[in-house]
Amino acid sequence: MSPPPILIVDDVTTHLTIFSATLEAEGHDVITARSCQEALELAQRHSPDIALVDLVLPDGDGVGLIAKLTSCVPTLKPIAVTAFASVDRAVSAMRNGAVDFLVKPLAPDQLVSVVNNALAGRSVGQLSEESMARSSGLVGDAGSSQPMKDVCETIRAVAGSAAPVFITGESGTGKVTAAATLHAQSGILTGQFVKIDCSTTDPERIEAELLGHAATADQAEKTGAVERAKDGTLLLDEVCALSPIMQARLLNILQSGRVTPLGGGAPYLMSCRFVCTSTPDPAAEVAAGRFRADLFYRLNVVPVHLPPLRERGMDVIEIAETELDRLCAQEGRPFRTLSDGVKSVFLEHTWPGNIRELINVIWNAALLNDGPVIEISDLPPYLRGIRPSPVGQSGLDNPRFPGRTDPFEGRTLAQIEQQAIEAAIQAANGSVPAAARALDVSPSTLYRKLENWGKPVRGARKG
Repeated sequence: MSPPPILIVDDVTTHLTIFSATLEAEGHDVITARSCQEALELAQRHSPDIALVDLVLPDGDGVGLIAKLTSCVPTLKPIAVTAFASVDRAVSAMRNGAVDFLVKPLAPDQLVSVVNNALAGRSVGQLSEESMARSSGLVGDAGSSQPMKDVCETIRAVAGSAAPVFITGESGTGKVTAAATLHAQSGILTGQFVKIDCSTTDPERIEAELLGHAATADQAEKTGAVERAKDGTLLLDEVCALSPIMQARLLNILQSGRVTPLGGGAPYLMSCRFVCTSTPDPAAEVAAGRFRADLFYRLNVVPVHLPPLRERGMDVIEIAETELDRLCAQEGRPFRTLSDGVKSVFLEHTWPGNIRELINVIWNAALLNDGPVIEISDLPPYLRGIRPSPVGQSGLDNPRFPGRTDPFEGRTLAQIEQQAIEAAIQAANGSVPAAARALDVSPSTLYRKLENWGKPVRGARKG
């Protein structure tokens, strides 16, 4: 009986021809597909051992295809192929099940070596820590504010432990990439980094995705996420979105340490580290009765909170400049720096979309304009309306602190926060809700802080 074939997925005829000829010369059977749909059909019929998947396909994204292929054929070892030497895309592919990645153009011996290593079980299984640290937006990659130093120190301190970690923060602050950083620094890279998005996965399928299921007359055996993450990290993204039933079953797994696949599969001991994320405050979800308190305490052994970008001071400039360099290298654009006016606008903006929004702004400006300096006129329209602070000879001045080049000098973070909140309430004529809207926070947050400062206003709120 001949061994399973190698599946090559690419919409460029030349690439299919060269890759096929190279591997066939080494004695491998090869099947080829030009689209996501064709690749899935071939995978179901032939159950290939290896799949070379181009990350840009005419009917879908190769990263998503990798996830679908590994779900269809659990034993499959996907290898991502991209024309861009981008660690970001490789990281994304790895998180979705790829065991290695290649950058076009490929040398024949490089292709053969990677395929043979995958077949022999010697693939990397995950990017190296050095490569992971270079990928965009990972914790510690850019920004030197004290809040982020504290986050990075916590991650370094607990990375080698098996303790569950619970990462919270607003949308776009980098919770998933923080989890990937934790895995990269853990020293357990022999295991995979496996992610389940609890907010988007079909509630009727999430149990099978987590636990797997035994083979039945209607469906093939499926390996669950817990088993795929053996000796690695299992990320439950937006875990508070789990249904009450799934919360109870997850708690049972954590308490017993044993996992039984659906449909009567043999139970096995759990050997992965759990990392969870949540955009809503999990403590508030517990208080509201939407999330089990006993499960929360099981998962919240090491809490890590990612601060919003608006609370990270000059980090916004450091991240913007880092992203500008990366995107211009990737896209071949001529920009080299940001104007002082743009820096001032970035410091004034509240960034409701956080790092994700900032990256999109830089990408938009770099693609649609010519360099070498990004000016205010190059920014998206909604940012051009922000009045920039005047720029002095020695740095960025702030009109709200006249005569001071550095308005934060000599002040603690708590003092700066209190002054900013009080100034916002004053500018809103005493209306806490209006000040909260301007600061993009909940009014209850401001009321709580005012009470902590000995300035209760609950009996005299103004709308």
